[in-house]
Amino acid sequence: MTIMKKTTFFLLLTVILNACASKDKTFYLHGNFQTSDNQTIYLICSNKVIDSTSVKDGEFSFHGDASIPQIAYVADARTVRSAQHSCVVALEPGLLTVLPLSDDNGYYVTGSKSNDLITEFTKFENELSEYYDQHRNDEAAVEEVDSKYHEKLVEGIALHPDKIYSVYCLKELAYEEDPNTIKNLLGILTSDVRQSELWKSIDETNQKKLETAPGKKYIEFSQTDQFGNVISSKDILATPGTKYVLIDFWASWCGPCMREVPYLKETYSKYFEKGFQILGVSLDRSKDAWLNAIKVNGMNWVHVSDIKYWDNEVAKQYSVNSIPANYLVEASTGKIVATNLRGKDLEKKIAELLK
Repeated sequence: MTIMKKTTFFLLLTVILNACASKDKTFYLHGNFQTSDNQTIYLICSNKVIDSTSVKDGEFSFHGDASIPQIAYVADARTVRSAQHSCVVALEPGLLTVLPLSDDNGYYVTGSKSNDLITEFTKFENELSEYYDQHRNDEAAVEEVDSKYHEKLVEGIALHPDKIYSVYCLKELAYEEDPNTIKNLLGILTSDVRQSELWKSIDETNQKKLETAPGKKYIEFSQTDQFGNVISSKDILATPGTKYVLIDFWASWCGPCMREVPYLKETYSKYFEKGFQILGVSLDRSKDAWLNAIKVNGMNWVHVSDIKYWDNEVAKQYSVNSIPANYLVEASTGKIVATNLRGKDLEKKIAELLK
């Protein structure tokens, strides 16, 4: 077959597949992860493998029902975290193609509106991240980065409530945004995207977050400290003289968490004698790394962990899916008075409460 005939054949096939997909709501996903033949490739949705295939002649392909759009990942391992090659994909009707990014640093998917929007967002995110790395010590620049990132996510939801891309944006926004705001945003998306697994997952997590919003009573827990003793949150709050306790979720491997340590130390040293305490809950996966971080950074408050990484039992109780995260609890009532106090905002709040 000549090159021209091959090209014509491929174009005809594309038209046929797109026409079929449009009619029967089928997605056709094709790509190349530059891995060896017979390598197993997985299609993962909501952390569950929904399909798998093998690389043949350097390529892989999937097809399936896209009557309900989904956000998924195609990866060369059963979990995205352990994959060497992975790519987010919006499963929408049509011929979808996985392609390498021009800088040879990852992959993107083309073939549908949501996939094009995700690619655009990824490029925006990479540029923003590069700018942040260059200006990380400039507080104004960091605030500018946060603002632009937030605006981009809100824009994605506002302009595309009928696309699964809006749910992709909502997932990122839900890490930081107030749960009442997320509840409202969940409701403005169209009915088809509200049937997606990701929408359901965000909604379920947000319902739990609403249970730990300011004004709600905190969730009691017990976990082991660095010395092997079981520490009860109830006992910490009941300690004589304690007025406010910050339940702080962190990990030694989390850069943003470690950048919060100076602010935690400053507030702790100033207000401990006045009734302020910190109860750190670590999502570390190595006990040595956890203990070393406490020692090296002089984090002299109460610490607990079960060394289960994201499966930390207390983090699950609080539906923590992003760190740092914290909850300020009034000891006398057990009520949460504030959440996610970062940087200088923590000291401002404690100074206000203990004046």
